[in-house]
Amino acid sequence: MRSLSTFLLLYVVAEMAALILLGRALGVIPTILLVLGGGIVGVWVARWQGMRTAMRARSQMAQGVLPTAEMTDGLLIAVGAVLLMIPGVIGDVLGVALLFPPTRALLKRAVIGQFTRRSPLGRFTHEQAYGAAGDGPRSRGDQIIDARVIETRVVEE
Repeated sequence: MRSLSTFLLLYVVAEMAALILLGRALGVIPTILLVLGGGIVGVWVARWQGMRTAMRARSQMAQGVLPTAEMTDGLLIAVGAVLLMIPGVIGDVLGVALLFPPTRALLKRAVIGQFTRRSPLGRFTHEQAYGAAGDGPRSRGDQIIDARVIETRVVEE
């Protein structure tokens, strides 16, 4: 909790310093217009990217595939939109970076990798199913059992 408070304090100080420097370089009115315009355009782009991602996720689910990449994209787009709504230069730059697909792809790989390492489900699907090396199904005496599910229902007489 203490590190979060320290981070937020440093972030606010950095945002204020960036706004002061930008205000000195461009002037007060252009700086305000830049921050407001960046926020408005950024939110519009976030909405557009979010809709595209939602449509891709819907398509993946219709094919019976879990849309993990699309869900991660949606999360990063949402974080980018929030950063764009918060007034400030640093937040706008980070928000735009999250909305830009190539930079979002770099961060997406890191987020999915972190989740896979920390999640029990991720550990099961990756390490237990494919082994630590990820080179194929494990063969340490594991058995694949062919099973059949029989559905039944009770019929009242």
